[in-house]
Amino acid sequence: MHGSRQDWFPTPIWHFKLEDFQSVNQMLLSAIDEERKRDCKGEQWSNVLGWHSIDTLHQRDSFQQFINIVQANVMEATSFLKWDLNQFKISITTCWAMVNGKFAFNSVHNHPNSILSGVYYVQVPENCGGVFFSDPRPASQMLVPPVVEFSPWTFPRVTYKAYEGSMLLFPSWLLHGVEPNLSDEDRVSISFNIGMIPIRQNTV
Repeated sequence: MHGSRQDWFPTPIWHFKLEDFQSVNQMLLSAIDEERKRDCKGEQWSNVLGWHSIDTLHQRDSFQQFINIVQANVMEATSFLKWDLNQFKISITTCWAMVNGKFAFNSVHNHPNSILSGVYYVQVPENCGGVFFSDPRPASQMLVPPVVEFSPWTFPRVTYKAYEGSMLLFPSWLLHGVEPNLSDEDRVSISFNIGMIPIRQNTV
């Protein structure tokens, strides 16, 4: 006798690969370098040892080609999720660059007051560290039996290796962090948050 199984509450992580990313990344590296010269101290959030820019890069003209790419990918995700965009608008609320030198990393965190978040990889040397996502069900780790093989039902966390020209998009509430950069070169990425704005309905 065999029972049936249903799986509920999945957590999506989208992966996009930009074609001909070299020219885009070269432009972004130049723009990020200018930002770093303007503000060498940067911001302090989840970054440890690394540089974090201000979070308004989406308002800069030099980032508009990148923003168009973000918007297209976000629309693909919203289409999959069947969100009713007649009820609300989505927009990029914050966008910032990260430069992680040797041994720099990002502690585990999420992105409050956002609905989707993402990261795009601009410069990725070997051994620069991946981004990892933790199981969003903390109660699942209360008693963990041994397994003969890990699967999406038993992984306590999953790590994505960084690749130049790739973008990850995920729910903002999903806890994540970045492994230490063990390379002598900088790891450069751009992150962003997506917010939602209700659309006022006309009433008579």
